Amino acid sequence: MTSNRVIIASTIAIVLAIAPAAAQTQMPDASQDSILVEVGQGSDNAGRVAINLASGSNNQQAAAATIALGEIAAQSIAIRQTILPADLTDRATRIVIGPGAFSNNSGMVSLNLAAGNQNQAANLAALAISNTGAVSDLMLAQASAPTEPSGASDQGLTGRNDSVVVDDTALSGNSGLVQMNLIGGERNSSANTFALNLSAGGNP
Repeated sequence: MTSNRVIIASTIAIVLAIAPAAAQTQMPDASQDSILVEVGQGSDNAGRVAINLASGSNNQQAAAATIALGEIAAQSIAIRQTILPADLTDRATRIVIGPGAFSNNSGMVSLNLAAGNQNQAANLAALAISNTGAVSDLMLAQASAPTEPSGASDQGLTGRNDSVVVDDTALSGNSGLVQMNLIGGERNSSANTFALNLSAGGNP
């Protein structure tokens, strides 16, 4: 049985991408694909924070943001995620976000965490500030193959085998825009889109 582990136990840079990784520290669970974000990790940053964490296989993650400033501000973001064909493998997954993790950040924060197979996660954000005109255009498309027959698995696992644990103090004290996709399992799609236009003295 192959197992994937992602453990964050040291200072996270402003932009971090790990997918997948084999950790050297043994996690206290029997999951095949795991992510552990330890105490206070991913915290106390300012500005643009984009973190993608994936444990498993064939996962897609995107964190895109644009800021336009000027007399006339216009911008667009387009992301397309496609997974074909469907993989009916069922993996035991576990995600743990520890005390104070991803906390006290300010600015534009995008977090994608996925454990398992063929998961899609995307965060899109656009900010336009101008004196006379501002416009933002966001386009997101996600497509994955059907999983018929429903509930099929090449491993025949039964019961719940996906676990997500978030400490009560995680994600606390943040300010600004915070986008987060948290996925445990297989063949899930999750997305957040945000657009803000400010013009004529800061009126949206």
